Amino acid sequence: MTFIQMLTFAAVVLIVAIFMTRYFIFSLICAFPGLKQFKKLLNLLYFFNLAGFALFQEKTFLNTKASEIFALAVYFYFTFMFVFVAYGVFAEILIFSRRFFGNFYEKKLSSGRRKAVFTLLFLIAFETVAAGNFMAGNIVVKNIEVKNPKIAQYTRVVQISDIHFSRVIDGRFAEKIVPMINALKPDILFFTGDYMDKGISDPLKIAEIMNKIEAPLGKYAISGNHEFYTSYFDCIEFIEKNGFEFMDGRVVEVGRNIVVGGVMDRSAEQADVFYHEDEKVLKQFKNENFNIYLKHRPELEDGDSSHFDLMLSGHTHGGQIFPFSILVKIFNMYLAGLYELENGAKLYVSRGTGSWGPPVRFGATPEITLIELKPEAGK
Repeated sequence: MTFIQMLTFAAVVLIVAIFMTRYFIFSLICAFPGLKQFKKLLNLLYFFNLAGFALFQEKTFLNTKASEIFALAVYFYFTFMFVFVAYGVFAEILIFSRRFFGNFYEKKLSSGRRKAVFTLLFLIAFETVAAGNFMAGNIVVKNIEVKNPKIAQYTRVVQISDIHFSRVIDGRFAEKIVPMINALKPDILFFTGDYMDKGISDPLKIAEIMNKIEAPLGKYAISGNHEFYTSYFDCIEFIEKNGFEFMDGRVVEVGRNIVVGGVMDRSAEQADVFYHEDEKVLKQFKNENFNIYLKHRPELEDGDSSHFDLMLSGHTHGGQIFPFSILVKIFNMYLAGLYELENGAKLYVSRGTGSWGPPVRFGATPEITLIELKPEAGK
C-alpha cells in the first residue's frame, strides 16, 4: 500500500470503529438507563479501538503466547462489535418503521423493550463469535468433478487458498491441514493466494510442515492481495521455502496434457511491483491443452474464458462472516463454488482454507477442494 492508501484505510477503519462503539454505548444506556451516570467510564471503550492498529504495524510481535492472546482478544472484540452493530442497525430500521403503522407506534421504546433488544443483539453477537470460532477450525473437503476431452488421464487436483498464516494461524493449523491434503492423494496442489499476513508465527515450523505435502506433478502458488500488504518478495521466498513453485506471470506444462498459468494479483499496481497484464499469460495457452488458470480474485474480462478450461480463484472467503457476506456478494459476481462460463470453461471459487483477521467463520465453512479431472469422449 502507498502512504495515502494506508492513511485512507486507517481513517475508514477508525470511523467505523467509532460508530460501532457509539452504537454499543447507546444501546447499553437505552437498555439500562441507570448506566447513564457512568457514561464517561463507558467512553473508555473508544480506546479499545486503538488496539486494532497494533495488529497492522510494520514490526511484528515476538512469537509469544502473550502476543497471540492479545491478537485473539482484539479480533474477537471487533468481530463481536461488528455483528452486534450490523444486526442492531437492522433492528433500528424495524423500530423506526413502526411509525408508519399508527396502531403500533410508540415515540420511544420502553426500557424493558430496549433491554430485550440489547439482550437479543448481545446473544446473537456472542453466539456468532463462539460458533464461528468453532466453524473456522471445522475444515471440510469439497469434492467436484471436471470432465473434458482434453484431459489425457484421470488426475487429482487439490486447491487450498487464503490460509493467512499469522499470529493466530500458525504451525498448529499447518499440522491440521497437511494430513488432510495428503489423505486426498493429490497429483497436483494449487495455492491461490493470501498465504500469510504480518506477524506470522513460527515460520520455520510452518515451512517444515508444509513441505510434507506430497504431489508428484508439482505444488504451485500465486500471489494474493495480502502478499503485497506484507512484502511481496519476502512472501515469494517464504512460499517457495514451503515447497511451492511460484507461478506469477508464468505458464508451465505439468504433464498429462495439463498446462498451468498463474497471474499476479492486481494489488501489485499499488505496491511498486511490476504488474504483468493477465492477457500475457492467457495468450500463452494453446487450445489443444487442458489449461488451468490461477488467479486470486474471481474477476474476468470479456473473452478471457476462451483461453482456459478451468480457472481457480479464492479471495472472497465466501463472505467469511454473515452478515458481512452480503456486502462481499455485492462487490463480487462470483462468491463461492463452481460456475459455468462461456465457451465451456469453468470457474471454481474457493471459500478459503484459513481466515483473515479473526479465526471466525459463520455461514462460510473453510475448505480444502478436491477437483477430479476426468477424461471425456470427444463430442
